[in-house]
Amino acid sequence: MGYGETIRDRRSALGLNQAQLAERLGVSRNTVAGWETGHSRPDLDTLPRLCAALDMSVSRFFGGGEAHAEAERRVLDLFFSLAESDREIILWQMEAIRDRRAAMKPAEAVPAVKKAKTPERKSERKPERVAEMPKLVSLYESDLGAAAGFGAPLGEAQGERILLVADAETERADEVITVCGDSMEPTYMDGDRVLVQHQSQIRFGEVGIFLVDNEGYIKEYQQDGLHSHNPAYRVMRFRDGQAVRCIGRVIGKVRPSQVPTEEQIRRYQGQSGK
Repeated sequence: MGYGETIRDRRSALGLNQAQLAERLGVSRNTVAGWETGHSRPDLDTLPRLCAALDMSVSRFFGGGEAHAEAERRVLDLFFSLAESDREIILWQMEAIRDRRAAMKPAEAVPAVKKAKTPERKSERKPERVAEMPKLVSLYESDLGAAAGFGAPLGEAQGERILLVADAETERADEVITVCGDSMEPTYMDGDRVLVQHQSQIRFGEVGIFLVDNEGYIKEYQQDGLHSHNPAYRVMRFRDGQAVRCIGRVIGKVRPSQVPTEEQIRRYQGQSGK
């Protein structure tokens, strides 16, 4: 069961609607709806409050047994007792360890093909080798672009599910968003499709998707504001009370190698019954 189903089923079991759960957590009803449909996921800071509101342990939320609940509570207690800057260091170290271990996984051995002992007749045809089916992941692609320059109004989320070839980036991403404008050139060009990992906070120096007065931007987050990579654009700074929210961290661009062929999509849909 995915986390969206877990949230929905537990909420229903407690007799809560989405608005009531959102009120307990201090978030919008659309946020809860996004979790339950899989379009977004609760960030680390929200997870303990969400589990408390659903009257369940973090271990149970992720499908684990209650035997691990006490250990996970200790880890979370320690994490949230740290200063925010120290939490960022811990998260960075955990991500580095995970990525290093993923890179160390040995490649699967390809079985040797035995050669025929007798010459092959011209009339005999070798059977065609069926290409191995890569693993595909389904991501939500927004058709409302993030502006690299002037703001693009986001409004209600619109878009569709797409399939990409699974790798270290696409499996971590939650959404694909298209860049509009030239303020992040040469790093991100107009029309680039970027992979976004949903989270409410990112570190200084990282590029993220930001919602500023209901307009979307892709910018580099720095202590003094949101920076463009194109020197023709000024730093975006904010006045008190201005609505600014981080949607997520940009973890890469969609590369041609991550786009499946039509045949791969057909085979995937046939295997999954979709």
